[in-house]
Amino acid sequence: MVLCTQSRRAVTLAETVVSTLLIGFVLISTLQIVGPMARSTTVHADRLVAANLANELAEEISTKFFIDPSAIGVDLLGVDANESAANRSSFDDIDDFHNWSSSPPRLSSGDPLLTLDGWTRSVVVAHATMADPSVDSATNTGLKRITITVSKNGTQLTQITTLHSQTADEMGFIVPVVAKSLGGVGIK
Repeated sequence: MVLCTQSRRAVTLAETVVSTLLIGFVLISTLQIVGPMARSTTVHADRLVAANLANELAEEISTKFFIDPSAIGVDLLGVDANESAANRSSFDDIDDFHNWSSSPPRLSSGDPLLTLDGWTRSVVVAHATMADPSVDSATNTGLKRITITVSKNGTQLTQITTLHSQTADEMGFIVPVVAKSLGGVGIK
């Protein structure tokens, strides 16, 4: 007696269709996970850049006088007559930054920060009340609120608010940098 067994040497069409469908479902599921992860990474990186841009500008503003040293009894918000809104290096007091904006962001020297096309930094300066610094005052109260906003392609990514007091100037925390020359050597 001879037993005849058939050995299978080919894949049927049904098996091919089922395996293709399974691989397709796995691929789609993987792409649905990877896509949002990649976007999330980009959003987090943009928020870090925005925070750094805002903090850099806030630090620069904090080195300026509360009131323009050349103005006596006047504390108008905005760029003074002897300063240029296009040249931030001429700003000597905090309120010079009022309604200032730059796109792309620039260094105080005016040089643009590379690879930041589409980014914008803007500043609003307001007199604030001592009792509630979130409330604007029409006159100088000795306190200014600076709001720095950073956006990319029209989408706001960060906004920071700092308070600056006139007392810091009066106590000598802000010291003007004056260049002097000693025997041909420049000293700051």
